[in-house]
Amino acid sequence: ESIDWLKSLGCRVIAIMGGEPLVRKDLILDIVRYGREKGFFVYLPTNGFLLTEALIDALGEAGVATINLAVDCVSPKPGLPKALMAVETQFRYLAKQQGKYGYIVFFNINITSRNIKDVRMLTEIAHDNRIATDYHINEPPLESNDISHFTHRREVLCINPEQYGEVDELLDWLIQKNRRGYPMVNSVAHLRLMKDWMRGKDIDWHCRAGRNGMMIRPD
Repeated sequence: ESIDWLKSLGCRVIAIMGGEPLVRKDLILDIVRYGREKGFFVYLPTNGFLLTEALIDALGEAGVATINLAVDCVSPKPGLPKALMAVETQFRYLAKQQGKYGYIVFFNINITSRNIKDVRMLTEIAHDNRIATDYHINEPPLESNDISHFTHRREVLCINPEQYGEVDELLDWLIQKNRRGYPMVNSVAHLRLMKDWMRGKDIDWHCRAGRNGMMIRPD
């Protein structure tokens, strides 16, 4: 009903969000299949842990358009369990089946205080496997919120001021790769602005992505 209603409004994109969407595999396959039949571009983010070859083929046959694989490091690190080595088998098959099903795969990489070197390695791995990348700066917790109950406060992953220069160098390196033709979701302008964003500065960003979005919960 939600998909039919969205179509009546002129919407043609469905992004299945989580947590981890694949904890409800059958529902996800139904959404992908029905959305594709109705002419939607269906986007699926996942950490890859629940992917299997059979599920990848089922998603491809159902018509998924894009699979966003969240990986933050090559091997697991404290506070960063989304490691490529943990899902390497799934990733290899996912990349291999792109040509058969026509979906797009990209790495979704969160730049934190603990994975700056890994970001470069993941970028090159993505390029070698002919997939794209997307980058985000890990944000500090909102100071206006009480975070005293967070059990992981000692594992804060936001970038500290002593690392700003190192992250600046990383962003400049990513800009060079972008200009050399490495496929990235982020534009050069976006990567540049991450330097100010990291430092907590106000930025003037005119991208309209997401302004006409709507959240629909399955319950």
